[in-house]
Amino acid sequence: MAKKYTRRQVRDRLLEQVEAGKPVLMFGAGIGLTAKCAELGGADLIAVYSTAIYRMKGQHTLMAFLPYSNANEHVAKMATEILPAVKETPCIVGIGAHDPSLDMEGFLDRMMAVGFSGVTNEPFAGIYGPAFAAQLEQAGLGFSREVDLIAMAHEKDIFTSGWAFNPEEARRMAEAGADVVGALVGVTAGGLSGAEKSQTLAEATELVQAICQAAKEVNPEVMILTHGGPFKDPSSAEYSVANSDAVGYAAGSSGERMPTEKAVIAVTESYKKMKLI
Repeated sequence: MAKKYTRRQVRDRLLEQVEAGKPVLMFGAGIGLTAKCAELGGADLIAVYSTAIYRMKGQHTLMAFLPYSNANEHVAKMATEILPAVKETPCIVGIGAHDPSLDMEGFLDRMMAVGFSGVTNEPFAGIYGPAFAAQLEQAGLGFSREVDLIAMAHEKDIFTSGWAFNPEEARRMAEAGADVVGALVGVTAGGLSGAEKSQTLAEATELVQAICQAAKEVNPEVMILTHGGPFKDPSSAEYSVANSDAVGYAAGSSGERMPTEKAVIAVTESYKKMKLI
C-alpha cells in the first residue's frame, strides 16, 4: 500500500530532487501496473485521476470531459486498484470539483483517509476553451471551483498541485496555496489518439514561462511542472524545463499510453516474425 506523507514531507522530497539538480517527475497513472513501473523507474509523484482510466481502456482521454461517467466515482475505484501497487512514492488524487452535489470537503477527507498524500484539480474546466469555460464559470461550475478545492486542501495542510492553462489561472492557483502549479499547454500530441496539431516547442515553452512568472510573482517558492501539447517525450520535456523556470515535468499519455502502445506493437510484431519449423 502506498505510504502516506504530510504536505511538508512531500515538498521536502521534491525540493531534494531540485537541489540535487534533478527534475521533478509526476507520473499520471490509470492502472496499478503502470503506477508500479513508474515507481520502479523513480517517479517522484504518482497522480491518480479519472482521465487516465480512459486512455488505458484504449479510448480517447477527452471522453473524461464528456457527460458519460462520474469522475469522482472513477477515481475512488482507481484508488483501490492503484494505491496497493505503490510502496514508497507519494500518490495524489485528482478530484472533480465542479459537481454541485458533491460534498467536496467530505470527499477530500475520504480520499486522504484511503492513503493519498495530496490532491490536484482534475478534470479541469480549461480544457473546454475560453468561451465554454466562461459559461461554466458564470454557472458556478468553472475554474473557481477548482481554486476552492486547492484552497481547502491547503487550509488542511494537504499537499496540492494546481493545473493552469494560462498565467491568470496560475496566479489564482498560487494565491490558493498550491505547492506545485502544472503548466498545461493542451492535449498531449502523438501516439494513436493524441492531438494531431499542437503549438511548436518554442511557443509552448513561452507559455510555460509566462505561467511560471505569474505563479512566482505570488509565491516565489512554488514549483512549476510542464505538461501537454508538444511535450510528449523526454527530449521535448527537457526542452520545456531547460528553457523556462519550471523544475520538472508531469507525464500523462507521454508516460503511460504512448510507451504502452509502442511496446505492445513492437513485441507483437516480433512474435509474428517467429519462424515455424
